[in-house]
Parts: sequence; C-alpha cells; structure tokens
Amino acid sequence: MAEMIDTLELEAPKRKNVPPAGPKTVPFGRLPIEQRTDVTVDELERTSLPYNAELYNGKVVFKMANPAHGMIQTNIAGELKFYLRQNPIGYAMTETNFKLWPDRPKESRIPDVAFVKKERMPEDLFRFPPIAPDLAVEVYSPDDKLSEVLDKIDAYLAQGAQIVWLIIPHTREALVFTAGSRFKAVDVLTAPELLPGFELPVSKIFEGIPLPD
Repeated sequence: MAEMIDTLELEAPKRKNVPPAGPKTVPFGRLPIEQRTDVTVDELERTSLPYNAELYNGKVVFKMANPAHGMIQTNIAGELKFYLRQNPIGYAMTETNFKLWPDRPKESRIPDVAFVKKERMPEDLFRFPPIAPDLAVEVYSPDDKLSEVLDKIDAYLAQGAQIVWLIIPHTREALVFTAGSRFKAVDVLTAPELLPGFELPVSKIFEGIPLPD
C-alpha cells in the first residue's frame, strides 16, 4: 500500500520536548513494563501507565497527542456521537485499545476514533475489545512513519474493519481506505453501508485549528 501514496506530502515537523514518563516502582530485578519486549495484552490491561499504549510484538509503544490532534479527534467523535443519538446502531469511542488478533497475545492497536456496531460490541466494556472496529480513524501525527500508519490501516481492514479514514492535519486532507480498493481523497466523509446518511465535511474537522507553521 505504501507505493500507492508515495506522492503525498506527509512529512511534518518532529515533535520536541516530549515529557518523560513518571517513575514507577517495580519488583527487584524486573524491568519496568515499558522497557520489556514480552508484554501481553492481558498484562497491559492490568497496568496503569501515564499514556495510552499499543503493543507491538510485546513492546509497549506510547501514543502521544498534541492539542490539534486531540481537537480533531474530538470533532470527529462528536459528529459520530450526534449521529448515533439519532441512529442508535452502535458506539463511537476514542483511544480504545483493540486486540485485533486473537492468536497474537502481544499485539494491540489504538485507533484515534472508532465505531463499533451494536451487535458486535462485547458485553464487557471494561476490557480491550477482541475485535477490529467497524470504522477506524487515524490522525496522522508529526512523528508518525508513513509505512507504519499504512501497516496499521492494513491490519484494521484485514481483521474486519469495513472502512478506515486517515486524517492529515498539515495538508487538511482526508483519505478513505476500504478492503480490496484503492484509497481515495474526499471532501466529505461518509460510510454509506455502515453509517447510512452520515456526512461530515472534511473542512468541519479542522474548525478552530490553525495550520501548523
């Protein structure tokens, strides 16, 4: 998939001065969880960490967001929530950890925004869902690597997501990915088969958010 969008201007300034994680108390002789490479999803669920974290082959990878990133998330989630109040067909959520692979206990992914149909949502809302969301939204961040973002999109679609929206703040673009289809840039975000009647102009996502320097 990487070669499909190698012409996009996705490079952005690197974020600086990321605050370090606070100190933790760990058993003598045992590394803190963020320094290990054998962490499981079940263990991550039981651990209190200073930031949201995904698991990549047993290694904790923190998700860090700047205010613009968080505002874009809120704008999208708010529009989905408003739609779902009128059409209660599922659940919208932000920063939720999904166990995408039932046979890979050391892997998890966190979309910036997600939608799950009501009939697919697990009963226990206090555990990481062992499914892929029906809709996943990724907001491209300054420190993201394009290849890793595309791998993440591929993973969502391969594990059952119907559609993925990739939001690119510094160019104010939105790309739509579906399984087996080429991505496309859009001016209005829709998901006709999943969210009938839902329309979100891309310009509305960026309301109140200035372009980066």
